[in-house]
Amino acid sequence: MIPRSALLLIAIPICCLASQTTSAQALDSLKDATDRWIQTRNRISKEKSQWITEKQLLEGSVDTLRSTQEILEENVAILEMQSQEIATAIKEAEFKVAQFEETNGIIETQVSVYEERIQKLAKRLPSPLIDKIAPLLRKIPKANGTKVPTPNRLQNVVAISTLIDEFNNDLTLAHTIKELDDGSVIEVRVLYWGLAGAYASNVDGSKAWVITPHEGEWQWTPATSPERQTAIKSLFDVYDKTIDPKLVSVPFTFQNEGGEK
Repeated sequence: MIPRSALLLIAIPICCLASQTTSAQALDSLKDATDRWIQTRNRISKEKSQWITEKQLLEGSVDTLRSTQEILEENVAILEMQSQEIATAIKEAEFKVAQFEETNGIIETQVSVYEERIQKLAKRLPSPLIDKIAPLLRKIPKANGTKVPTPNRLQNVVAISTLIDEFNNDLTLAHTIKELDDGSVIEVRVLYWGLAGAYASNVDGSKAWVITPHEGEWQWTPATSPERQTAIKSLFDVYDKTIDPKLVSVPFTFQNEGGEK
């Protein structure tokens, strides 16, 4: 039988060993808990940092989107204004086009009237003037001919009218060959008094004519009396400045629009 004192001595070391084992386990548990706490804190800190970064990025994106929205809204407003301005400009352009077409139609009608009058008048114009405006007369379009723009036609009418007006407001000297009643021909000079009439004479003034407007060729009426021949000769002398200017009485006949005396 083991004495009580011996059992006590054996129990004390065992208790010490058990106490040491428990403390070591507690220390290990505390260390593990501390490590886990540190890891958790680090993870929380890392995630918080990432969250802050993402938040800042999101806030930056929101600001960018807001700025973009404002820019888009401004652009939309500008486009709406431009669209309204364009629509207004289109309406104004359409109105102007309609006015132009209406005006062009009126002008085209009037140009046709003027062209017809010019062609009718051309039948009563003298040869020198006809020769001058002949290229322009050929530009007048025929009824079933090639379509010519109205501005071109109007310009042509103005050009013809200008040449006719210039001829009518001036004296025009021309040279031509005149066939006499006996079949002989002589060179004569013709002085056109605008479109009112003309006078012709040979070089020495022995033959003279009074020329009156007529459809086709103008009519040549011989000045048979010496007085008329002398007067017409003097008219040319004054024009040539071979004599001092003076009043010269020459025969003249007024005609109406139809060519009747």
